[in-house]
Amino acid sequence: MAIEALYLRLLKQAIDLRRAARPAMHALLLGYPDLAVPRAALAQVVGEDLVSALATRTDARAVWEYHGFPAMAEPMHDSIDLLRRLGVESTVIDAAALRGMERVVDLNQPLPADLARRFDLVVDTGTCEHCFNVAQAFCNACEALAHGGFLVHAAPLTRVNHGFWGFSPTVYPDFFEDNGFRLHVITGVAGNIAQGLQAFQLQPFARFTPPPESAVYVVAERSEVKPFRWPVQRKYRGMLAS
Repeated sequence: MAIEALYLRLLKQAIDLRRAARPAMHALLLGYPDLAVPRAALAQVVGEDLVSALATRTDARAVWEYHGFPAMAEPMHDSIDLLRRLGVESTVIDAAALRGMERVVDLNQPLPADLARRFDLVVDTGTCEHCFNVAQAFCNACEALAHGGFLVHAAPLTRVNHGFWGFSPTVYPDFFEDNGFRLHVITGVAGNIAQGLQAFQLQPFARFTPPPESAVYVVAERSEVKPFRWPVQRKYRGMLAS
């Protein structure tokens, strides 16, 4: 799991939008996300002064290499410290306490009640596709949001065997339209973190051939809180209603 430069820009946009209503914010992180953004790119998004103050990780070399940067000599900055300096406190959940700060939560199961409708941001850099009960996991990510909160979500489109599942773009408008969410951003990204991801335009409803090694990035706002319902795929709605 990693925050790379394109995802960071979307995350910063969501934080800025939410800040208008909630200067002090709380985020739910679906796993601890490595901040795989080189310093120059990081400074472009959040400013040099903030980057200069950020905590760095002692395991940077190994983590850079894990994400495809074997020769990277730069420090790796801490994502939770970055969020804190942007005015966002974080709660991290995962299937295990891998770094010691996580609360153990199985997203295959319904979200614990004390996490529901509580957060201003949910940060999912690529977790839902690794949960076999993927619909429950995705609902959990959405249900964690308070009214007006933002989901910043990434999932594979054509990354075969990256996880159990890939997400077709129609998932997002079909689900969000039925469940009180406003879709701010839906974009495709292709490539890998080390070489730089390239954005491309998705076709939310039409059949199309995406690039290899592609994913989908989404920013959605919970504009209405109501009980969840399972959506019907858009191309079948008219047929089932008739």
